[in-house]
Amino acid sequence: HCNLLCETCPRTFNTYEEPKTLAWDDFLRIVEQFPEMRRAVLHGIGEPLLNKNLPRMIAHLKARGVNVLFNTNATLLNDDWARKLIESGLDELRVSIDGANPKTYALIRGAPLFHKVLGNLKRFVEIQKEMGADCPRPSLWMTGVKENIGELPDVVRLAARVGVPEVYLQRMTYYAG
Repeated sequence: HCNLLCETCPRTFNTYEEPKTLAWDDFLRIVEQFPEMRRAVLHGIGEPLLNKNLPRMIAHLKARGVNVLFNTNATLLNDDWARKLIESGLDELRVSIDGANPKTYALIRGAPLFHKVLGNLKRFVEIQKEMGADCPRPSLWMTGVKENIGELPDVVRLAARVGVPEVYLQRMTYYAG
């Protein structure tokens, strides 16, 4: 499941399988098949923060010594989620943001939520400092397309302004048209 319809996501254009949230029992069944697991990436096509079991899943993996991360659109990253993610032991919180201004963000992400995402992320960093936590390490992830590539320097400045130490550019996709 996801709460956005991003222009860069295959879910927006094709449905290969029915939207579903990973249930706790299914999670355990999958995880038990990999006793030597060292890293778990808890995202795919969808928004991880829609899964209420996410903190429990992270804590279970951390108890096994697994490095855990996921990407989020951060539209749901409220104070409660921030605390739960920090307490769960999450190693990395990757926030997808595909522009440095509200218009570009809305064009690519399909919703005018730029200011909400920035506010949520800034508040997450504040809560992390309040809790004295080094983890999860937050980062911004930008999918580079012709509509936003010129904003990369501004995305880097934006990250610095909200206290996020890392920015990544991924999947350069240009369409002739």
